Parts: sequence; structure tokens; C-alpha cells
Amino acid sequence: MPVEFGRYLVLSTSHVCLSTADRLDAWAALDRSLRPLAVASTHEGWFVASREIPEPYCRKVPLELLAAMRFARDLGCSYLLFDCDADTIDALPVFPW
Repeated sequence: MPVEFGRYLVLSTSHVCLSTADRLDAWAALDRSLRPLAVASTHEGWFVASREIPEPYCRKVPLELLAAMRFARDLGCSYLLFDCDADTIDALPVFPW
């Protein structure tokens, strides 16, 4: 049986602001059909699909989250894992919580 592998980028949760963190929590709790993007809570952060989001959903996603998703795509990653224990990177803004 073939096994499928994927790539994901691990970033600190501090790469999103507190209001975006609240949105991610709220979106993760919604029915999948109601979310503007694919997101799941990990209890330490979120697992987020990095694929491009079509309009009109794109307007609902905060700019710093879109930038992180684009950064992951540019590295060939299909997903982002935002983790509270992960390091920050210089290429993306950092928000103090």
C-alpha cells in the first residue's frame, strides 16, 4: 500500500496577533463547511492549510495569517503548524501576547 507524505512548516503562535488567535479558535470550532480556511486546534496552537483562499473568504483572513500561509507555500509546505513552543522567524511579524 502506498504511503502519502506531506510537508508542514512549524511557526510560533506569536506570528499571529491575539485577535487572529481568537478567530482561529472560533473557526476551528465551526463546522468545516462554515470555515473560511482549513484549521484545527492542537491545544498548543493550530494546524492550518496553507493553500490559497478564494474570494470572498480571503477577505475574512487577517493579513499576518495570509502572509504566513504564503511563506509556507513558498517553501513548498501544504500546512502550517502554529505552536506556542516554536521559535519565531525574522521573515514574519511577531506579536506580543
